[in-house]
Amino acid sequence: MTFQWAYSVAFWALAPLLALGLYFIFRPRSSKSSLLSRMPGPWRDLIRAVRRTRWAFRLLFLAQILALAFMIASIARPIRSKTVVKKSTEGVDIALVLDVSESMDAEDLEPTRILAAKQVIRQFISQRPNDRIGLVVFGGESVMKSPLTRDFDFLLNQVEEVKLRELKQGTAIGLGITNGISRLRKSQSKNRILILLTDGDSNVGAVNPITAAKLAAQDGIRIYTIGIGKQDRVVVPIYAFDSRGRKTHLVAQVPSYLNPELLQEISQMTGGKSYMARDSGMLSRILQEIDKLEKTKVLISARTEIEELFFYPGVLALFLFTVSYLLMETRYQRKLKGINQLGFSTRTT
Repeated sequence: MTFQWAYSVAFWALAPLLALGLYFIFRPRSSKSSLLSRMPGPWRDLIRAVRRTRWAFRLLFLAQILALAFMIASIARPIRSKTVVKKSTEGVDIALVLDVSESMDAEDLEPTRILAAKQVIRQFISQRPNDRIGLVVFGGESVMKSPLTRDFDFLLNQVEEVKLRELKQGTAIGLGITNGISRLRKSQSKNRILILLTDGDSNVGAVNPITAAKLAAQDGIRIYTIGIGKQDRVVVPIYAFDSRGRKTHLVAQVPSYLNPELLQEISQMTGGKSYMARDSGMLSRILQEIDKLEKTKVLISARTEIEELFFYPGVLALFLFTVSYLLMETRYQRKLKGINQLGFSTRTT
């Protein structure tokens, strides 16, 4: 915030006023006060009254000079300017599509695939404060856990509550992608992306993943695919669980297959990229790279707000002019007339 005068050249008019005021204050005075004590009472009272009247008029005169100074200050147009910076963001709408099939419980990523995925998803969300992010999970079926939102407390809570074995078993990648597309299709954002995290090949579901990718491409949605797992084929242990969710004993060992070629084809069709996360650190770096690729546009516009302040010195000038005029036309005018009449009668006698 800055203060300035639009027409500062007007202050040159203060020079004669200042000179006049200084002369009026510091002009030489007649030193006749020592004679007052030897004068008769009526004369002494008359001189004192005249002196009081003169000081009153001096103050009124100074008030008028000050009023003129305020008037000049008002003409100089004081203004207070403030630069307002408006920041607007053109965010990215992001659908996170997470595989919650049984194989995500494999321990080749520490501590498990699903826990590693949830951890990096939380980090990714915290790095995108200006974007809307939604969450979809899928196994043999697909469920939306969170719509596109900037309420990250709610979103992070939904990520935390993601659990395995709540959906039908299987890996319906096509259903997961289709569900994510439906979240983004209603979006008005120019930038819409879908991030697919899975550790398996599509083996169930009514929608083919390639068909879902074609739908995404038609809607201008880019798909980034992330395959999770140290190897393309692992044996996943299947455990039994008690009522408290604790593992009890091994039931079976089931092979899990990852299809990198399918994930790469999906990404290429939509203009995205495909990644393979062989460990937790690589999974984190992949999401960081996606974060850098899909930047939020920040638009900054600055404008200057001007507040006119000429009104305040103008009001002070008007007030001083009015008060001095009323005093001169009422109270002090009567005194002056009385003194003049008394002086005239004294001279005639």
